[in-house]
Amino acid sequence: QFKSTTKLKTVQGVVTRYCSDYGMIDDLVCFTSDVVTSSVPLNIGQEVTAIVEEDKISNGLKAIRVEAVSDKWEDDSKNYCELPDSSTKILIGCITSLVEDAGYINQTTYFSMQDVCEGFEPCKGDWVQAEYFIKPATWNSEAISVKPLRYKRVDQVCISSLCGRNGVIDDSIFFTLDSLRLPEGYKPRKSDVVNVVVVESNQSCYIWRALCMAVLWKVFHSCGTLLLKNKGGLEVTKMTNFGTLKEGESKNMVIWIENKGNVLQYLVSCRLAGWEKSKQFRFQMPDRDQRCTGESYVSSAPDKECSSEENVNSTPSCNKEITCQSLDNQDITVPEEHTPKGTNEQKENDTLEKPDAGSQEHSGEVPIPPGKKTFIVIVCDAKNPGRCMDLLLLCFSDFVIGRYIEVNVVSEEELLIAVTEPFSWKKSKAAQALTSPKTTVVVTTQKRNLRRQLPSFLPQYPIPDRLKRCVEQQLDILTFQPLLAELLNMSNYKDKFSTLLWLEEIHAELEIREFYMSGVILKKNGNYLVLEVPGLAESRPSLYAGDKVILKSQDYNEHVIEYIGYVTEIHEEDVTLKLNPEFEEAYNFEPMDVEFTFNRIILQSPQVSGTCHYLQDLANDEQSALKLWRVKLYSIVCPLYETLCLCLEYTVNGVQASKSKESEFFNPVLNEKQKLAVRRILSGDCRPIPYILFGPPGTGKTVTIIEAVLQIHSTLPDSRILVCAPSNSATDLVCMRLHESKVLAPGAMVRVNATCRFEETISDTVRLYCKDGEDVWKASRYRIIITTCSSSGLFYQIGVRIGHFTHVFVDEAGQASEPECLIPLGLVSEVNGQIVLAGDPMQLGPVIKSRLALAYGLNVSMLERLMSRPLYLRDENAFGACGSYNPLLVTKLVKNYRSHSALLSLPSKLFYYKELEFCADTEVVNSLLGWEKLPKKGFPLIFHGMRGSETREGRSPSWFNPAEAVQVMRYCCLLTKHISSVVSVMDIGVITPYRKQVEKIRVLLRNVDLMDIKVGSVEEFQGQEYLVIIISTDPCFSALLEYSLTNGAYIGCDLPPELQALQGLCGRGLDKPVLPTGQGVTGPSQ
Repeated sequence: QFKSTTKLKTVQGVVTRYCSDYGMIDDLVCFTSDVVTSSVPLNIGQEVTAIVEEDKISNGLKAIRVEAVSDKWEDDSKNYCELPDSSTKILIGCITSLVEDAGYINQTTYFSMQDVCEGFEPCKGDWVQAEYFIKPATWNSEAISVKPLRYKRVDQVCISSLCGRNGVIDDSIFFTLDSLRLPEGYKPRKSDVVNVVVVESNQSCYIWRALCMAVLWKVFHSCGTLLLKNKGGLEVTKMTNFGTLKEGESKNMVIWIENKGNVLQYLVSCRLAGWEKSKQFRFQMPDRDQRCTGESYVSSAPDKECSSEENVNSTPSCNKEITCQSLDNQDITVPEEHTPKGTNEQKENDTLEKPDAGSQEHSGEVPIPPGKKTFIVIVCDAKNPGRCMDLLLLCFSDFVIGRYIEVNVVSEEELLIAVTEPFSWKKSKAAQALTSPKTTVVVTTQKRNLRRQLPSFLPQYPIPDRLKRCVEQQLDILTFQPLLAELLNMSNYKDKFSTLLWLEEIHAELEIREFYMSGVILKKNGNYLVLEVPGLAESRPSLYAGDKVILKSQDYNEHVIEYIGYVTEIHEEDVTLKLNPEFEEAYNFEPMDVEFTFNRIILQSPQVSGTCHYLQDLANDEQSALKLWRVKLYSIVCPLYETLCLCLEYTVNGVQASKSKESEFFNPVLNEKQKLAVRRILSGDCRPIPYILFGPPGTGKTVTIIEAVLQIHSTLPDSRILVCAPSNSATDLVCMRLHESKVLAPGAMVRVNATCRFEETISDTVRLYCKDGEDVWKASRYRIIITTCSSSGLFYQIGVRIGHFTHVFVDEAGQASEPECLIPLGLVSEVNGQIVLAGDPMQLGPVIKSRLALAYGLNVSMLERLMSRPLYLRDENAFGACGSYNPLLVTKLVKNYRSHSALLSLPSKLFYYKELEFCADTEVVNSLLGWEKLPKKGFPLIFHGMRGSETREGRSPSWFNPAEAVQVMRYCCLLTKHISSVVSVMDIGVITPYRKQVEKIRVLLRNVDLMDIKVGSVEEFQGQEYLVIIISTDPCFSALLEYSLTNGAYIGCDLPPELQALQGLCGRGLDKPVLPTGQGVTGPSQ
C-alpha cells in the first residue's frame, strides 16, 4: 500500500524554519529532529540534502532523512594540516599596533617594516592596502607589501595648534612628532607655514595624518636652555615635592644651592613662573644675623644622614641646629651642618636682601663662593584641592636653573568620599576539571519570559567551534575567515557580519568568565536568595532579568552539585535569584562558586535579520523580475548598483512617486530645513534606498522625526510606522515627544519594551503606552510602534516579516551597529516602504568590545558607512546650494537651538565645516553671562583643571577622583546658593562616565541638600537640555583646552609639562572640570 501511494526523491534546499522538534526546508518540506543525521544542530539558513517522500493523496512532502551540506566552518572532516592557499590576497585595513621593526594590521596580520613601501613610516591608525598570504607553518597571515590606502600633498598650510608632541595643521591634519619626518634642526611651531604629505588615518576627529613636513615660513620662538639641569658647577636640591597637605595648612621647604665648582657664582634673582595662579607657593630668604628657636621646616638638603626621599616631607632629627630669621619675621630652624662655613664676612655676603614677606620674586646679587652653599625657603599655603605645580627659576649671571615645586592639597569634603577599603579585585579562579560525578539541579517550574510568552524562540546560530578555538588560542582570524579582509560587498555581506557578531559574542563569553566568583555567601530575602555582585552597577558583569546563573558547591573531591538559577530582580549590586525551592529552604549560608552566562538574545536578533534578508533574496533569484528589496540591499552594500539607484530618484518601479499634498505642519516653528526633510520623507522620492536626516546636536533632529511621524500617520491612512533607536533613553524620548504633541488619539501608539526591562526604570508618561506593548501580537497591529532596535526582533518571533511596516525610522542611527540597525529594516515593505536613518556620524558610534570585531569594521554604523558612499557623499560643487548633499537623499540640519555661540563655534569648526548657526533663545543662553565666577565675563565656559588622583575601592572596578568630585559639588553650591544668581537644581546636570564617580558626587550633593541635581552618564542625558552642564571626566581634550586658553576660560591647576608650551602660547594658566551657563560643556581633569 505504501509503495503504491508514495515515492521517494532527493532534494537540496535551505532550512527556513526550525524549532526543537521539527523544521521546514524551503517552507515546503517538513522534517522532524529524529531524521537529522548531523550531530551538529541545524540552523535556519543551513543548506541541507534531504530524502523526501511525497504523498500522492495529499501532495504533501516529508523528509525521512536530512543531512547538512558540508559547511566551511563546521566541516571537521577537513584535515587541519591541509596547507592553506599559498596565493597572495589583498587586505584593506587599519594598523592597530606597532612593535620594534614590525606591526599588525587589523590585530592579526603581521608585517615587517622592511615590507613597507619606501618613504612611508606607518603609525597606529593608518589605513593601508597590503598584499598578504597565509604561512603554512603557523597558519598566520603575513603581509609582503604595505602601502598607504590614500595619500596626497598639501601645500602652504599653517600649523593650527600644538599640544605636547601632537599638533594639527590647517585644523584638519593631525601630526605627531613621534612619526613625522622633518628637515634637520627644524622644530614645528604654531603658525609656521608648511608643505606636508598626508596619508589617510584614524586620529581622533581627523582623517589625515602628516607623514613629512617642510617649512616655508617659520615663526620665531625663543628656545631656552634645559632648565632642570645643574650648571656652572652648582648643585640645586632636586626633591621639591611638599607631598599631601590639608586645605588651609602651611608648610615650609628648604632649597639648597651648593657651589661644587672652582668659579665664584652669583645668584642674581629668583622667582616663581606663576603657573599656579592662586599663589599657593612663595619663598623666603633667611637672615642669619638673628637666630632663635622657632617652627620646624621641611628640608631637602642633600644630606645623607638627615634627608632622603622617604623623609623629604618630615622634620629631620639632627642634633645641632641654628635658626635664621625669615622675611616675615618668622623663625626658620636650620641644621648647623648645612650652614655655609667660613668667616663672618662670608656669611654676610651669603645673605640676600629682604623682599616683602611672601614674595614670588627677588633680585639682588648673592655670591656663592666655591665650596659654599646657601638656601631658599619655599612656603606652601595649601588653598586649592588637587595636585598643583609651579616652576622656581634661579637666575645666575650666565644661566638659569629651574625646579618644579609640587603639592597635593586635599579638602575636608574629600574625607566624606575617601576610600573605605583598599581595592582588591579578585580574578576568577580557573575552572577546575571535574572528574568526580556531577548533579545538576534546576528550577522545577521556570519560565524565562515571565511577562510574555512567544510561540517560538530565535534560532540558535551557534558559534562555529573552529572560530571559537581561533579566538581563544589567539590564532590568526584570516586563516579561518579570509573574507574579513575584503571590502564589504553583496557576496560577502551576510558571512562577514555573521562572523563579526560571533567575534563580539565570543569576547562577551570570555569577558564574563572574568567575573566568576568563588566562596560567595548568599543572603536571604524571604523565599529568595540574593547574590551581591561587585561592579554590577557598571555592567561588570552585565546581567538582565531572566539570565541564568550557576551555583556550585566548593567540594571538588566528592560529588559536585550545581544549581541552576535565574535572575528575577536587580537592584544596584544585589541580584535576586530564583532557584530550586528545596535548595532555597535548605541553604545555610555555605560558600558557593558562582558562574554567569552570557545573554545571547542581544546578538541573536542581528543574526536573524541578516539571515532573513539573505534567504529572501535567494528565493527571489528564480524570478525574472528584480525585487525592489534586493535593489535596496545592493544599493546599500554594492557600489556597482549606485548608478541604478540614481535612476530611482524620482520613480519607484517605473511609476512616479506620489507627491503628498501640502498640508499644515503640526509644529508651527519648524525651520525650512526641517520642513524640507518632512516633505522628502512624505514624498518617498528616494525609495527604496534609505533617506538620511543628518542632525548635529541641538539642531532639532528628534523634533523633525516627530513631525514626520505625525504627518505620515495623518496623511497616509494605510501606513504602519516603526520608530526605533539603539537605547531605551532615546526611544523613550521619542515616545515622550509624540505624547507631548497631543495629536495622536488613544490607541494610536504603543511602546514595546524588552522582557528584561524593569518597570521602575520607565517614566510615568511612557508607562501609559507600555501596557499593550506586553502583548506583542496586539502591539504589532498598532499604527505607531516605538521600541529599541534590538527589541524589534520580537516581531520576528511572532511571524512578522517584510512588508508589515510601511515606514521605519531609526533615531540615533549613528550609535547602532549595522546588524543592529538591520533588525527593524528587515520589517519594512519592499514595495512602498520608506527607511529613514536619523543621526550624526560625527558623534560616538556603536560600542564594540571585541578588538577583532572592532578592527574589521563592526564599529562602523550603517549611517556612517552610507555617508561615505559616493551616492551620499558631501559635494559642494554639485550640491552647494542644497547644503552640499544630494537633497533627495540627505538633509543636514544646521540651526542650533541649544547652545550659546561661544560653545557652538568649536564643534562647528572641528566637525561640521563651520556650518552650524546660532539660533538659541538668547534670554536663556545669556542668563548666566554675568556670573561672577566666570573667568571671562560674557563667555559661558569654564575649563577647570584639576590635578586629582584617580582611585578605586573595595571590589568595585570603577574609578573615581575625590578632588574632582568635591570641585563639582562646590560649583553646584555656588550656582544654587548664591544670592545674586540662583539656579534651580532642576536646571543643573552633572555628567561623568564612571559609576563610582556618580556615586561619590551624589554623596557630596546629598550632604549639602542638593540631592535633586541629576548626576549620570552621557546616555542618561541623551536628548535632554539643562541650563548648566558640569562634566567630570579624565581625558584631556586638546582642542577644547586650547580654545579655553585662547578665550580666557581656563582656571585651576597648572598644566602638565607636556602642555606647558601651549600654556605659554596662550598666555594663561589652566584649570579643569566644569562649565556653567547656557548648555555649555566643561573640560576634563588632568
